[in-house]
Amino acid sequence: MKQEIQKRFIETFNQKQKIYFHDYVKARALIESGKGPTEISRRTNIHIHRIGNWTRKDRNRPFSIRCYLKAVNRGYFELDDPKFEKLAYLVGYQMGDGNISRDCCKSWFYGVDSDLSILNDFIEDFGVSGNIKTYKINNGKMAVCDNAFTRLLISLGAPISDKTKQRTEIPKWIMAGNAGIKIKFLQGLFDSELNGFKRVNRGFSFQNLKFYTVKEKHYVKSGIAYLNQIKKVLWDFNISTSPVKKDRIYTRSRDNSIMIQIYFVIHSNYINLHKFSVRIGFLFNTKRKESVDKVFNEIEILAKNEIDKIEKYKQAVNLRKTGMSAYKISKELDLPIHSAKNWLYRKHKPRLLCSFEGQYDMAK
Repeated sequence: MKQEIQKRFIETFNQKQKIYFHDYVKARALIESGKGPTEISRRTNIHIHRIGNWTRKDRNRPFSIRCYLKAVNRGYFELDDPKFEKLAYLVGYQMGDGNISRDCCKSWFYGVDSDLSILNDFIEDFGVSGNIKTYKINNGKMAVCDNAFTRLLISLGAPISDKTKQRTEIPKWIMAGNAGIKIKFLQGLFDSELNGFKRVNRGFSFQNLKFYTVKEKHYVKSGIAYLNQIKKVLWDFNISTSPVKKDRIYTRSRDNSIMIQIYFVIHSNYINLHKFSVRIGFLFNTKRKESVDKVFNEIEILAKNEIDKIEKYKQAVNLRKTGMSAYKISKELDLPIHSAKNWLYRKHKPRLLCSFEGQYDMAK
């Protein structure tokens, strides 16, 4: 992984910067071996004035070399698992409500200013600090003006500039990563883009959690593939979702591009919401974390009731095979008689049986 990140890091430089990078590496080896500028120029075909500048002062080194050495000194190519998990979160956030400049030197994170302050502490491990500005009530952006840090994010799969007009996909290292990496990626993505828990009409039902993205009309197919990747990662944690659907079509005013919203929903039944709360949830988005915490105990009880119902259904079916009547089964299992009759005589099943059979453990 180290060599792959280094290679991708160097690829973030433009063509001229890459030429200077490789020229400097060649020239530096000869300088350290005691060769003079004239001989180095003859051997490498690098202009003698450039070699002379490189031998005099470190600040005369090419930008690409200075940026690369900054990354080396910060340990960007010697990362441990906890830092990879943090980077998975940051890449997820960037793929949601973040942006990276075309020159690969600046990265921005958008959100509630107090949450951005927590995120700012989070990135200190990478030797950087962001500048937070509030431009609406409580909402703002955090700018991290650091060429090495930004290029590290790009090296790990964060998209550059306008995400709506490019192919987007979850980086392979995240798709193949361990559970911790996948969870942090989803938390970064959902902290920036997903809605929180919300009741429907003050009852026991909850709104579906909708995840949206927008693509220019020529990139909708790749956008659907990207959302299917997110669904796949969610299913790794047995969290069920709807198929990807198209929504609103509109013309973006700044460039008259035809934009199409696409989305999927995380199903809002109690078992699914409980699994989402326990296994994924939100990390730094305070408002969304509070929306989960407020109803978590209630959802946990409701989810347990649904699971108990599924277990009793299985027991009821097995007892029926022994010839036991629905009345006796209802007494045996402490089950309402109408449920026993619906399951055993009318062949109705608990609503969530097919989706969750054998896939859920409340202890996990």
